[in-house]
Amino acid sequence: MPGPENKIKDRIRQYWNDQPCGIKKGQGKVGSLEYFETGSLRRYEVEPHLIDFAGFHEWRGKRVLEIGCGMGWDAVQFAKHGADYTGIDISDRSIDLARQQFEAYGLNGDLRVMNMADAGEVSELDGGYDLVYSMGVIHHFPDIEQIIKNIHTLTAPGGEFRFMVYAKNSWKYAMIRKGLDQFEAQADCPYAQAFTSTELYDLLENSFEILRLRQAHCFMYNVDRYKQGELELEPWFEAMPMLMRDAIREYLGWHLLVKSRKVSD
Repeated sequence: MPGPENKIKDRIRQYWNDQPCGIKKGQGKVGSLEYFETGSLRRYEVEPHLIDFAGFHEWRGKRVLEIGCGMGWDAVQFAKHGADYTGIDISDRSIDLARQQFEAYGLNGDLRVMNMADAGEVSELDGGYDLVYSMGVIHHFPDIEQIIKNIHTLTAPGGEFRFMVYAKNSWKYAMIRKGLDQFEAQADCPYAQAFTSTELYDLLENSFEILRLRQAHCFMYNVDRYKQGELELEPWFEAMPMLMRDAIREYLGWHLLVKSRKVSD
């Protein structure tokens, strides 16, 4: 009989099969080049910090593994910039859409359905990756310690692990705890956890050395307009000076961004 964690993973897989991350971002027919181009524009318009954080241009000729590649929004950027790219995701529908996106752009990449928490499945990967990248994924799994262990095994000596998890010390987390938050895209995910900086240092201890840790991203737009493809600031955010909005993102942002380097075995 499946244990509680397996049941959670099955629910997580089904959730992302039903609504792949970013499925509503693009315009036009799903799977078309227009759809992927407009979706990509929207992604980096709302979350511009991702471009600097991922550093797509840094990985030309390098081996990159993305954990939870989803529909391939960041995946195609790595591939366009010349990375030797591998992407895995627990959702087979997401991988199918990622393959469609690679085909639409005429790109090559190794895209696989895989559960990063399963050491047996992970053993199918070659390892030796210069970068392991994960954008808002590992916090959706209860066995995050096992995931970190697997990532450490797959990372090349001196390689980097860049990832985002949700921040406890954030505007959005405070709103969620008070039942006041509006979800900009998708709600009711079966499992998610948030972290403090201290908790991340403890999580990575003896595996990865943190090079930089910062916060970013506070969704400030009207949700209903956003879902219709429009960006309109909520009145209370629009009334703020730009410097105040930037301060909220920097000190109370929902995204806790970590750049780290593998500690030798």
